[in-house]
Amino acid sequence: MQMVPDFGVFTTVFFYCSLIIVGPVVTFFVVKLILLDGMLGVNNVTSSVWSAILAVIVLHIALGMFIVKAYSDSGKKQESKDDKID
Repeated sequence: MQMVPDFGVFTTVFFYCSLIIVGPVVTFFVVKLILLDGMLGVNNVTSSVWSAILAVIVLHIALGMFIVKAYSDSGKKQESKDDKID
């Protein structure tokens, strides 16, 4: 079964969009509820602030990964087009 070329692009974009949306939300609640409130017993406001900071860091990491992937893929396509001789 031959895979449609655009399907690979769709799965890549879908993966990174899911990572960008779900990653910070999961990070916030895991850090807040399990780590800070549950195990360490930090007060509510402090745990919310630290959880939000870590969620923003995860968001920036996911965005950076997406930008690197998009940049590296566009470079590969450009090289293959330049190598073609008509």
